[in-house]
Amino acid sequence: MLPQKSIKLPDGRQLHVAKDDDHLLKLQESHSDPQFSFTVHGSADHITALNDSKKYHLDLKDALRGKHPELFEEMERIQAHMEELSNELHALTQHDVHLEANFGKFGYSANLRTHLPDKWEHEEKEETSTVIRVWKRPVIRQYFHKGLLWRARENEEVASFELFVDLLYVGILAVLGDRASEEPSANAFLRFCIAMIPSYKLWNDIGLLVSWFESDDLVQRGIILFILACLFGFTTNIFLSETVTYTQMIAFYLAARLFTAVTFVCGALLLPMVRATLYGNAIAIVIPAAIWIGSIYVEEPNRQALIWVAIFLDLALPSVLVWGMRGIHFIPKKWSEKLKSLFEFYPALNIEHKAERTGAFVSLVFGYSVVALLYQNAAHFGMNAFLGKALLGLVQAYCFNTIYFDIDGSGHELHAIRRKVWSSFLWVNAHLLFVLAFTIGGSGLSKLVLAHESQDTDVHDLFHTYEERSFAHVEDSLRWFYCGGLAVALFSMSLISISHLHKTLYTQKIAKKYRIAYRVLVCIVWLCLPTAHEHLNSLHLISITTGMTISVVALEIYGTSCKGDDMFGTRKPCAYVCDAEVEKRQEDSDGGSGEPAGADAEKGVDKGDYVLKDVYVDVQ
Repeated sequence: MLPQKSIKLPDGRQLHVAKDDDHLLKLQESHSDPQFSFTVHGSADHITALNDSKKYHLDLKDALRGKHPELFEEMERIQAHMEELSNELHALTQHDVHLEANFGKFGYSANLRTHLPDKWEHEEKEETSTVIRVWKRPVIRQYFHKGLLWRARENEEVASFELFVDLLYVGILAVLGDRASEEPSANAFLRFCIAMIPSYKLWNDIGLLVSWFESDDLVQRGIILFILACLFGFTTNIFLSETVTYTQMIAFYLAARLFTAVTFVCGALLLPMVRATLYGNAIAIVIPAAIWIGSIYVEEPNRQALIWVAIFLDLALPSVLVWGMRGIHFIPKKWSEKLKSLFEFYPALNIEHKAERTGAFVSLVFGYSVVALLYQNAAHFGMNAFLGKALLGLVQAYCFNTIYFDIDGSGHELHAIRRKVWSSFLWVNAHLLFVLAFTIGGSGLSKLVLAHESQDTDVHDLFHTYEERSFAHVEDSLRWFYCGGLAVALFSMSLISISHLHKTLYTQKIAKKYRIAYRVLVCIVWLCLPTAHEHLNSLHLISITTGMTISVVALEIYGTSCKGDDMFGTRKPCAYVCDAEVEKRQEDSDGGSGEPAGADAEKGVDKGDYVLKDVYVDVQ
């Protein structure tokens, strides 16, 4: 028996709608002589029926105008004034904000407005040319003004050159991770951080330029290309144990940073509305740049003091500037009001663009950890502990990806950037900590895969290139790289989760605070694993960390579900149910005399057609 839906027509007849095996709709009527016609929603007949219905109602409108002209004109004027007042009130309160701007997955914001008038939108629609201009005056995409966020009406999509930037970072992550794990030690980790943090800062500068300024001309693309060229030179001069390339590395970094400062100054001259903010960001670049230059002329180990002071200022000064723009409460009120008036307008980040770009960067980190596991097998059938450790590393990276995107990255009531200032700072800085930790952990994992101190790890099973890289003794520093990196990475992901305000589900099986507590407990266990080096070989170490990672994912999946949820889906076979809506359309019986169409129906005269307005096929 085909699933069907019975519909009662206005005259008492029954219409049965069913779906056969050929996905065709069958209509049956209880009477043998059907007196109705139907159209399927979205078809050409449906459009024709709507046009006929429109013409019919226009004829009724004209008939009413001819019968009561004065009353009709008065009603038209009142309706026009009502629509004008409604549009003006809507513009003052919501200003035509797109629903995805307020009610998307990043949470509701009552302080969100759009800043493009309708006439600008019409002018943009008239421009049909897609040529990339050499230069055009930049426009601030979004900005804050007196507590309100004004943003461009159109959605900010990821540009193609931003994806190009991400591809370059794949190589940067590989170079930094490999060099850090070649000779694992405290000095190697220190140099890894010194190289990784500035490169991450340059990536953030590119995202800031793209998110703030809407120009998309050749000048902007040239600015991005110059920063990428400096980043390329920075990567090729990353120093190892020797310090002969430190000067070149810092020179490329400062060239990119100071060039960004010049870009801000030029933008301040072209955009006086946000001039104070752009000047402030330029100063926030110049101050640590002076300390970076001074570090070139200081020998080790005194150089480390200047380096970390410069890194701290690179990371902290933009945050201090934001606090100043929003007003500092612990300074005299006169100065605080002066700062607020100075920064009456200041640019803002697009939350959707920032989250998408950061997610893409995190995906690169996950991708590096997986690519670093690849090796070449020399045996005929390579089912051995080498492959087992590599597959466990793959499962581990996949679990981290699930935690970041599917668990912590969903179910937001308020995103960290939209929630509070402190949550925004925590979200940004926790991502930097995560990138550093997971990259160093992934580099340590790539070396542990090639270790042949455990059972079923014959070094001759490896291709000769990887056979040379294999070793029989796992150093304690490599264990700390791997376990410590994973522990800090999971802890930083916990901080990212805390920064978000997730939706409160009162029937949730395990509250968020308890799930975060279990993550912290797992981090503590991982930090203790390197101390058991006498009892755990590389295979044991990777197996334990992977198993505990799976337990974190399992607890999150179970804990985020609600009581009564079916964890295995529906147990009933699916059924196709068709729903339909039927409308009876009457024709004008007097040839446009103005008599209402329902008059004949009241007299019992049936001159209309039944129109199948809509058909829905649902799976139950």
